[in-house]
Amino acid sequence: MPGARSPLARRRFNRQHPCLNRIAASLDFSIFLKSSRMLLKGESEMRQAMLYGAGDLRFEERPLESQSLAPDEVYVETEVSAMSTGTDLANYLGDSTFVPGAPTYPRTVGHSNAGSIRRAGASVRKLKVGQRVFSLKPHQSAYIAREDELVVPIPDGVSSEVASLAYLTHLGLASLRQARYEAGEHVVVIGIGVIGLCTVWLARAMGAKVAAIAKAPPQVKAALRLGAHAAFLAGELGLKEKLGQLFGDAGADIVVLTANSWDAYRTALEVARRGGRVSILGFPGRGQQQPDFSPLDPRWIYDKQLTLLGAGHAPRTDCPPEDLRFNMRRNLNTILGLMASQRPGLDSAITHRFPASRMQEAYELAKNHDKSLAAAVFDWRLTR
Repeated sequence: MPGARSPLARRRFNRQHPCLNRIAASLDFSIFLKSSRMLLKGESEMRQAMLYGAGDLRFEERPLESQSLAPDEVYVETEVSAMSTGTDLANYLGDSTFVPGAPTYPRTVGHSNAGSIRRAGASVRKLKVGQRVFSLKPHQSAYIAREDELVVPIPDGVSSEVASLAYLTHLGLASLRQARYEAGEHVVVIGIGVIGLCTVWLARAMGAKVAAIAKAPPQVKAALRLGAHAAFLAGELGLKEKLGQLFGDAGADIVVLTANSWDAYRTALEVARRGGRVSILGFPGRGQQQPDFSPLDPRWIYDKQLTLLGAGHAPRTDCPPEDLRFNMRRNLNTILGLMASQRPGLDSAITHRFPASRMQEAYELAKNHDKSLAAAVFDWRLTR
């Protein structure tokens, strides 16, 4: 039988490693032997979510050499990771390569990770053991990173659940920066999933007058809880007039489009003021046929003089502020700082909480377009 050991082998192992005897007594010997070999090699074991195709989500166990770190490395145990109902869901549905350059299957999933540093190499100075950090690591229980990677400290007072939304909020911040947002401008957010909700909260925190356009009543209520001055259902009668009453003659300066439908795209161009900017975070027409209108109709591009922006990017280059004031690291620092100080916080954006082992349930909810779902987070501490 694989993993079986004779009584003599067990006694020999116990004599060589007496400190492990009590652990061995409570475990199947084959499992214990595997764990002890990893321990003696300075290894830990981490669990990672992998997608092998549409709906084929699996957890895999892999070793990490957590006790033999390079001088500039830290070992981080994940506390919470967050799901994106955009990119992550598309990958789960089998649409992994829609975004140019995206990997095929099998592939990791997730990119929003909040964890705690458990060990640090001898030369690490900017990070410390016990500190919580945010990173773009995928859904996995632990990882090793260099100090100079994108590992950003989480302030005290910000829960790991809320911190796990930092990158999804960053997409909204990058969209506003790319549209050259100025404090006091009027912002419309179309598409009130998790990214849309985070953008509503952020725009309000940055001094904007904010309106949200959503597909379902629960999303309208969620946008209002997070600070929207007004929220409407997509397609409701008199939408443009209601936005006019909210914004006055100035109109909507910036529209952030997180939804994918052609109807949402057309709404974005219709509600933006003349000379306004439309930051496109979604993928217009994804999963749909070609529209029955021209996406670059002259009434929007020529007559209204709109600026359309592919949005959401920030450079990852680390350099002095005088060379580049806001890169991704500084954007994330800004967001985490706002999370620590701004009220209301982003807590109410989180509608579903799961142990990491039940991750697939959240993806199935998103697949079935459950309108009660906004942000879903996965707690890895419950799997240890």
